Amino acid sequence: MDTVKAKTDKPQAKATSLRRPGVLLAMNDVPKGMDEEFTRWYHQEHLTERLALPGFVRARRYRSVDGQPNYMVVYDCDTVETLASTPYVQQLAHPTAWTQKIMSHFLNMERSACSETWSAGEGTGGAAIVTHCKPIHGREEDARRFIHEELAPRLMQNACIVRIALWETDTAVTNVASMERDLRPGKDTVADWVLFIESTDLGQVALALHTHVLAGEGARTGLLLGSWMRYQMIYERHAAGVLSK
Repeated sequence: MDTVKAKTDKPQAKATSLRRPGVLLAMNDVPKGMDEEFTRWYHQEHLTERLALPGFVRARRYRSVDGQPNYMVVYDCDTVETLASTPYVQQLAHPTAWTQKIMSHFLNMERSACSETWSAGEGTGGAAIVTHCKPIHGREEDARRFIHEELAPRLMQNACIVRIALWETDTAVTNVASMERDLRPGKDTVADWVLFIESTDLGQVALALHTHVLAGEGARTGLLLGSWMRYQMIYERHAAGVLSK
């Protein structure tokens, strides 16, 4: 799909308001030969179900540029508590027959319910780099400060970067038991923190990130930066009555 054009004037980095948005980040693969039905299930049933729930605002689907996991979905929610709400938990407890069929074939599943604790920039980029990271124990504020005051401002100097957000996983919400989780073979993995970098040019962002990560050793910054993966957005849908961002 075409990349959404970024605004020319870059806003300053800002802390997210006290009412922090919620994000559900999920990544997975499916066996060879299931991609078409997997896509039809998402677009014809699953996203319709999810976006009809109170507190769900938007869904975006992505495909990997680099490899596994090949698919990613990001749900924007009012708050992370949306992902522990009664309507959502009830839906997880009563998956449709189609959901049962599809989810029983999920591979390499990662699922994290997060609070967006900080962001810089506006708009939506047609591509994203997902950076897994975690703070050194006891140095969470140092890690946040490094992201807010050093890493993100440097990256935002690149005109192709539209928005950067820090997502911090809520373990209690993520680990709410559900029948859907039981359907999936293997155990879901869970992220600690995620830097979600939206852009118009994956190559430039990867180069900039590589350059600045090398200068951000954990002993100084309090942040341990792990792997990052490149994704292209393939589909976007908003809940009924919600204006696009």
